[in-house]
Amino acid sequence: MTISRLPSRRGFLEGCGVGAAAALLPGAGLAAAERRPVIVMTNHNDDTLSLFEKGFEKAYPQYRMQIVWLMPPDAMRHLRHASAQSPDVWWQAAPHNHLADMAKDGFMQPLGLSTEGLPAAIGALPLEGEGDLFHASQLTAFGFFVNSKAIKAQNLPWPEDWTVLAGSAYAGKLAMSAPWTVRFGSQLLSVATRSFGWEKGWALLSAIAGNAVLMPKGLRDEVISGRQPVALHIDTVPNAEQRFRQPMERVYPRHGGIVNAGYIGLLKKAANVEGARAFAAYVLSAEGQALLPKTDLPRLPIRPDVYAALGKEQFDPFAAQAAGQFVYQPTDEGAGRSTAMAALFNGLVQDKALLSGLWGRVHAAETAGRVAEVAAARRALEEAPVAADFWKDEAIAAAFRPRRRAENAAAEASPAPPANAGPPEQAQVIPGQPNGLAIPEPAKPYVEKWRAAYRDNQARASRLLDEARA
Repeated sequence: MTISRLPSRRGFLEGCGVGAAAALLPGAGLAAAERRPVIVMTNHNDDTLSLFEKGFEKAYPQYRMQIVWLMPPDAMRHLRHASAQSPDVWWQAAPHNHLADMAKDGFMQPLGLSTEGLPAAIGALPLEGEGDLFHASQLTAFGFFVNSKAIKAQNLPWPEDWTVLAGSAYAGKLAMSAPWTVRFGSQLLSVATRSFGWEKGWALLSAIAGNAVLMPKGLRDEVISGRQPVALHIDTVPNAEQRFRQPMERVYPRHGGIVNAGYIGLLKKAANVEGARAFAAYVLSAEGQALLPKTDLPRLPIRPDVYAALGKEQFDPFAAQAAGQFVYQPTDEGAGRSTAMAALFNGLVQDKALLSGLWGRVHAAETAGRVAEVAAARRALEEAPVAADFWKDEAIAAAFRPRRRAENAAAEASPAPPANAGPPEQAQVIPGQPNGLAIPEPAKPYVEKWRAAYRDNQARASRLLDEARA
């Protein structure tokens, strides 16, 4: 991965006047040397970090927050260098819980915080780590990104659920991320198949894929422009646009769910354990949690008690869970299943023009009242090449299961920092680097088998439509 070394973020903020403003805070009369640094390793965005920095240093004036910005894979490589100075606390945005991976290898220590007001789970998703080694700090949910002005102008039905987007009205009016190029894409597939059941879920995905424009990126611009009135998306971007740009809205569908969480934890080699614990306490406090929806990349708090003060417009996942809206429940299904799900979908849309054309013919016939005549063709398009329990086949699971990356070997092979070096300066991934899923070599025969099955299904649907003169 290509990494660029940039000036430290704190230096940048001080140049913008944040450091000067801090002088007005209680306790700012402390000498700089007396304000102990708390080194926070994170991949949160600058707006989030600025808000939390200001709040934390006001609540704990004896500390100053120092940022080390690293994407999780780079953070793991840094931590595995025996000679590298460890940050104090790791605050990860999402989507994968890398803290759990490092906790298993002995890099984390117990948080030691009060859990009052902090639920242990939301549905089937645990929020507290085993052994108190980390805790969820924010949530991300699945939703629709909607341009309500475009919906009204084009006289489209309101997208209250997946079933609406599968209808003929949304043909060519829906944007969707390609699951093999966007990391959260395969999670969205699981929301549909778990919420509606395997067969109905894949049937909906097939119809939605037929309607959708598949894109590796740029969904936000498509919706804002109105070219595509709706996009399937996790809620951070829709929530941001709703804050700053009307008539953009986010819709949490009736069949939705939490797709992932971010986590916070203390590093075992932290030099400032007290400061690290104070920072974690602030992030998980009611005051800190109330900041999450106010950033320019809003996320959902993990404290149920903060939602009342955020207003009726703020979506409450705990209330949704209690009301049964979140049928989908994220669980640990084993490494590799997300890649298999993306491969299944990739086979479905391998000839996207053909798929869209076939669905267009089905919709046209059904609109004309010929539902029974095209029922067999519809079933052919909806059919998945595997059953719901396909992952229980150990041969398939083993084929898709990624080989554990030798992080230790990678760390030893890369240049080690000097023994007396501090934590790295801000690092940022260069845009344009690959973000997709790689198919393991042993899985390729299964992938080709699935692609062939989809080709057969679509050929059968085409033949049946021809016979029905639809």
